[in-house]
Amino acid sequence: MRFTYLHILLLFAFLLAETAILSAGPPQGKRKFQFAGEYGLWVEAYDQQLKVAWFTEKADHGFLEAWQDGRAIHTVTTSLAQAHRDSFAVSGESDVLLRYGSVKNLEDRHEIVIAAAAIRGYQPFAFENVDSIYAIGDVHGQYDDLLQLLQNNRLLDGQGRWKGGRRHLVFMGDLFDRGHNVIKTLWFLYRLEQEAAQQGGRVLFLLGNHEIMNFLYDDRYVSGKEKLVAQYHRVRYSDMFNPRRSVLGQWLASKSGLLKIDDVLFAHGGISLPYTAFTLQSYNDSLHAFLQEPEFTSLTDTSVTSVRGSAILYARRIQFFWNANSVFWYRGYMQSDTLGAQLQKVLDAFNAQLKVVGHTPVKSITQYYGGRLIAVDLNNPATEMLLLVRDKQKYWRYRCFLRGKAELM
Repeated sequence: MRFTYLHILLLFAFLLAETAILSAGPPQGKRKFQFAGEYGLWVEAYDQQLKVAWFTEKADHGFLEAWQDGRAIHTVTTSLAQAHRDSFAVSGESDVLLRYGSVKNLEDRHEIVIAAAAIRGYQPFAFENVDSIYAIGDVHGQYDDLLQLLQNNRLLDGQGRWKGGRRHLVFMGDLFDRGHNVIKTLWFLYRLEQEAAQQGGRVLFLLGNHEIMNFLYDDRYVSGKEKLVAQYHRVRYSDMFNPRRSVLGQWLASKSGLLKIDDVLFAHGGISLPYTAFTLQSYNDSLHAFLQEPEFTSLTDTSVTSVRGSAILYARRIQFFWNANSVFWYRGYMQSDTLGAQLQKVLDAFNAQLKVVGHTPVKSITQYYGGRLIAVDLNNPATEMLLLVRDKQKYWRYRCFLRGKAELM
């Protein structure tokens, strides 16, 4: 095909229009959702650089300021647009305070601390002498209900800050997908983890199958609104959570697959018998090693033709992350009521008395197998949470509801 002058003009006009759309950000006047602030923030950290991308509520010059070790290290005003980005060098391994938003609209100003410790090392996976444990099932981006649930049950103050003291709060995985406010939820919990630690408490996370899916570019369940965020950042959605480059991705990749607090064992889907060959340490060591492999994000990409190394090791990784009996996907205990003997073997293997699982939705938090297993994933996410209060050799078990009431189970 020969290109005429008209073809070239039309192509040039198309590229200009596409560039204008992408730089403008979400369409004004037609939005049903929020994109500014933490709803659309994307931060990468690699090679002693921070790359920050954000939206303003309306087209404006963007504002970005970074502080490290008590001094301003970077300030920039970006071009007139609704989608903004900038990058700059950081030094050492100390926290970075980001202030970002709009130049003109001071109400569209936001700040967040990029915590160096949050993307170094791994979350502990065993705790002792904890009196109060809260557990929340699969949140799936339901930020508003999550905020209300935590506030009404006195874990947060009126500004959404941690006031739970030394309590431990466990998220059972599947923060991703379905809901429209996944990114906001992640940044909120990223901050809450830091605040709880400052008071001697803990906000802890398990990885679920939807975290793994998003690491591996499986976006079947990503909401249309969340995909728009990535579209206007000009990346694929999973790029925003790359476990080697993205701040949120590195943070998530530091989390556990199995967790134990005193006598209580936590797993997203459940632990089938083959996984009793692991200890807490060996399972989480394997998980973190696999997540950090350079080829991990292409694990299920059948178009990748490069040599993956040992076929046996590759098959092991597929089984670890994708098999129906893996910790991320297992539903056996919820699909049958005849696995009591297997459950007891699992509890004995991990020296536990009680197991808490998510992944398989239930109408309300429910006990199974004579109280040895509690399911906390809900048909309506983030509308209840489990509270375990330790009393000598037993736990008092409560359902905590969205409006703040609790009932003994």
